[in-house]
Amino acid sequence: MQCDTPNLQSSLNAQNEAVFNASRTISNLELALKTTRENTKTQKADYDANLTLFRRDTSNLRSALAAQNEAVVKASQKISNLELALKTARENTETQKADYDTKVARFQRDITTLQSALDSEKRAVVRANQTISNLESALKTAHEDAETHRKADYNTKVTRLQRNTSNLQSTLDAEKRTVVKANQTISNLESALKSAREDAAAAETLLAKNRAETETLKADFDTKVARLHHGKVDLQAALGALERKVAEDEQRLSLGIGDFKQWMCESSVGADTLISVPDRAASSNDNHHILAHNALLKVRLENWSSAYDDAKKSIISRPSAMAFIVMALAQIRNGDELEKSMRRFDLAFANCNPKESKLLLLIKAIILFVAQKCDAAIWRIHDLRAISLTDHETLYYCSQVLGKMFLMQGDYEGAVQSLERGRGHASSYSGSDLETISLIFGWTFEGLEITVQRYNCESLYAAGRAEEATEALLKILDTFGEEIRASKATADWVMDLTRKCISMLESLGDVALSSGEHENAIVRYTSALSLNPSNPIVILMKRSKARASKEMWEDALMDANEVIERDPSSHRGYERKYAALHGAGYYGEASDCLLHLLSIIDNSPDEEIRRLRENYTTPRETIAAIDAAIHEIFSLCPLVLIDVTTGRLCNAQERIQMFKSEPLFKKLFSETAMTKIVDRAHIRQSVAKYFKWSMFSHTWEGKEPTFKDVNLVVSVWELDESPLNKKLRQFCMTVHEDGYRWAWSDTCCIDKDTSAILSQSLIAMYSWYEKAAETLVYLADVLSSAEFGDLALTKSRWMTRAWTLQELLASKVVRFYTRDWKLYLNDTHVNHKESPSIKHELAKAMGVAPETITSFQPVDLGVREKLRLASTRNATVEEDIAYSLIGIFSSDIVPRYGLGKTALGHLLENIVARTGDVTVIAWSGKSLPYNSALPASLAVYSQIPYGPSPMVDNELDTRVEKLRTQLALQDALSFYYRLSQLPRATFSNRCLQLPCIAFYVTKIGAQELDSSRGNLYRAAMSLLGNVEFRTADVMPLTRPRKLVFVHPWLRDLRDTIDGFLSDDGQETESDIGSEESEAGSDATHDPSVPTSALHAEPSARVDACTQALRLVARLGCPFNALLLEQQSNGQYKRVAAEHEIIVPGVPYKTNFKDIRAKVLEIV
Repeated sequence: MQCDTPNLQSSLNAQNEAVFNASRTISNLELALKTTRENTKTQKADYDANLTLFRRDTSNLRSALAAQNEAVVKASQKISNLELALKTARENTETQKADYDTKVARFQRDITTLQSALDSEKRAVVRANQTISNLESALKTAHEDAETHRKADYNTKVTRLQRNTSNLQSTLDAEKRTVVKANQTISNLESALKSAREDAAAAETLLAKNRAETETLKADFDTKVARLHHGKVDLQAALGALERKVAEDEQRLSLGIGDFKQWMCESSVGADTLISVPDRAASSNDNHHILAHNALLKVRLENWSSAYDDAKKSIISRPSAMAFIVMALAQIRNGDELEKSMRRFDLAFANCNPKESKLLLLIKAIILFVAQKCDAAIWRIHDLRAISLTDHETLYYCSQVLGKMFLMQGDYEGAVQSLERGRGHASSYSGSDLETISLIFGWTFEGLEITVQRYNCESLYAAGRAEEATEALLKILDTFGEEIRASKATADWVMDLTRKCISMLESLGDVALSSGEHENAIVRYTSALSLNPSNPIVILMKRSKARASKEMWEDALMDANEVIERDPSSHRGYERKYAALHGAGYYGEASDCLLHLLSIIDNSPDEEIRRLRENYTTPRETIAAIDAAIHEIFSLCPLVLIDVTTGRLCNAQERIQMFKSEPLFKKLFSETAMTKIVDRAHIRQSVAKYFKWSMFSHTWEGKEPTFKDVNLVVSVWELDESPLNKKLRQFCMTVHEDGYRWAWSDTCCIDKDTSAILSQSLIAMYSWYEKAAETLVYLADVLSSAEFGDLALTKSRWMTRAWTLQELLASKVVRFYTRDWKLYLNDTHVNHKESPSIKHELAKAMGVAPETITSFQPVDLGVREKLRLASTRNATVEEDIAYSLIGIFSSDIVPRYGLGKTALGHLLENIVARTGDVTVIAWSGKSLPYNSALPASLAVYSQIPYGPSPMVDNELDTRVEKLRTQLALQDALSFYYRLSQLPRATFSNRCLQLPCIAFYVTKIGAQELDSSRGNLYRAAMSLLGNVEFRTADVMPLTRPRKLVFVHPWLRDLRDTIDGFLSDDGQETESDIGSEESEAGSDATHDPSVPTSALHAEPSARVDACTQALRLVARLGCPFNALLLEQQSNGQYKRVAAEHEIIVPGVPYKTNFKDIRAKVLEIV
């Protein structure tokens, strides 16, 4: 150990020098990096960022090396202290015992381990030096590339350099952990040393104490030995006398069974002959034994009185234990009182060898059993067992006698238990006492246990306890194999019972299986198989099925494999194997097994088996159904999604490939093929669950990670640590925590460099949010401390952006997160749309019903209401104002950037063309160059358009009745039919076909010219009189202009039960009563011939005249009119007014033949 310590110190010094050299090299590396940065100042921002990052990493590396150097110095000091401590310990423990030497050896092994750890540190530092050298070379190469302005190559080098730096950091971390482990080892060694010192001190104290005690004990021992030596001779003499006396007593008190057996063997005649010889006892020198033996023979011959007499004579001649036993037995058999007989028996204890007292107790219990006191006899034997726990021979005799008693009572289970307990004491069996009992009572113990087991098996089987019968039978086979093979009768009995037990167990298992008691079925099938049936295939299959029902897949698979091994050509084994593999989740193996199963069925020569093919779906059908479900799902989901487990962007084909490599695909294929009809609903549900995705809703805050950025580094997890990249990663982590694999963000999941993909994404984006599993909204300007009532959500910038409107309305499940990714208001609702507080905050801010927030559909709101919701939103790119509303309006325009405000024109044109809703043109302000009827901005839709106050109570009916007397009904009816003939508004090729009521301007004059407020003009109209309006346009008054005010709100004039003004009305080119120079056409209609079912006369509930008069009554109310100017080509342009132009209604006394119902073409 002394020679190893200098080497260790030398290694540490070398390591310190290597660390110092590494630090100096890093300093040089930092200086070179600084020079490189100064020479490349003209490069772009991303290159500077890479160099800055590298400098920071290098600084961290330097700090790590310095920390390691300090740790190594501390380790060196600790090792020096440890060396000194070891030296002191070695000097102080030279006299310690072997156990202390063992601890020192263990301590030395720990030092060796520490040396190995330090060698590993040294090798790690060498690797670090090599890595630093590689870094220097890479930096030099990068410097040369920078000087030649090869940016791309240099960026690659810098990336590689950063990666190497990261590897070096990892190496240093590993070294740091090694040093920590070394420190821990040193601490453990110090503890071991301290413990060794304490053990040594305790050992020395104990050794001194033991020496003193040993001296004292030695003196006492010598004294006692001398005293014992003197008494040895006397003791030997007394012992000899005692032995002689004991021998005499044993001879006198022996039961005499040996003499009885010898006497029986010496006689060549039978017991009857012996008993009939009266002079034998008289001629014998041992008269009392002969009489006792004669009495025993007469008991066996059931000659109770004569046996009693001989026993009595034997006792008179000389008392003996045998005579008292026979007398008591003869009395009991002769019907005497049991108590009196037992008193006679107890005299035997005074006349027997003490060694035979336990035998006498056993015989007494048997006599009680013979006297029908069975319980008392059995308890006496149990008591004898309790006092003979160390006397194995007696314990064995007790178990044999109990077994015999239980057998005679018919308690076979008790007999089995008793004999099994005694089996462990059989090695102490001498046989003499059992022979004595056999001679006295005629009981046979040979083959007793197998006889008991046999009766027990038969009894259990007869009681229907097949499992217990099987267990007992197996015990017989295990324990008495030699005896069974030696006896044909026993072997035949075992075979027959085995067959019956197997049959019963299988039947019981079938009943349990059919009733759903799978555990019981498994137990019974297992018991049947334990008996090794000649053909176990059927039982194995049933047990496999039962185990599969209990989801014990591995066990079920084991049974199925055994079936296949025994019969490889059978389809049944493969059916069970498929079920086990599928249940265990081994779907690939299950599919292979299924294909093999189908092959066996198809190729079977048995027509019945071939017909089983109808129970299975073909693999082609299954794959087709899965592919159809995938195609259906992918028609609704985004083109590219983030795999949150890897961070990679995956297109549709990649996601399909990943799905088909997943266990789920194999599971679907496997379970579907086992059905007659493909469960397409289940397949769709499973596929949809796998491909569920989460959508991200947020506001752009700068240079967000793009499709190209993520693909460049392969994964979102590899993006640099910028706040916006961190935002994307946090979104992905939250999606993963929610249990979804796929995520979508508008920043990186759209290849915006490909116009076709961009257009397709913008069109489908509403449906993507609508079909998504959830939408996570990140509120970058909302703090987690926001409380209810602060309205932080509605004040957020997110509520002002154009795209977020459809993201909110389309999504079914939404959750809002604050700046630090905490739930808004700490609301734990899975869906914040269902949170009362958040739902009402949104509804109040947007001015809609709460139900609109929770379950919005594009058809739920009218055109004007949806335009109002969009009017407060803005976008960075002008076209996004329109394209963000494609889904909300179910529009089919094709997005194309670079159009500017024309994009808004396309959207509004499409809305009017698809719906015929002219509320789109109800605005005031500046018009859009695309078409003068459209506004320049959606902001104008925040204004509530003018509408006449609804008539209260019976006001309309009153007016109608008044008009019946003031108006020519035929004129009103004619006007009514002319309006009903007008088609709905259409919009195409930037031209609006507007059905309306036209009022021509007869005179116009300027009232006030004010560019700031708009010029004020007064116009005179036919039928309606004068009206004033303001417009930014300067209207020339010197040249004639053809102006017309129009009433386009025809739907407001009709009844809800009217049959005209349908969206499906037909356009007409006729213009009854109009001049040829006027563009457009009046509507004409023959009152007797309806043009279509929609234009037919209304229901009989309200006659046509009443409907016409109602229309006239509504037309008499003030309305918001549009001012149009006719162009030279006959088309019209709208004159944009600063405010709505409200004109008085049509007087009731007007000649309605003069009112023009026209379709005007506005450009």
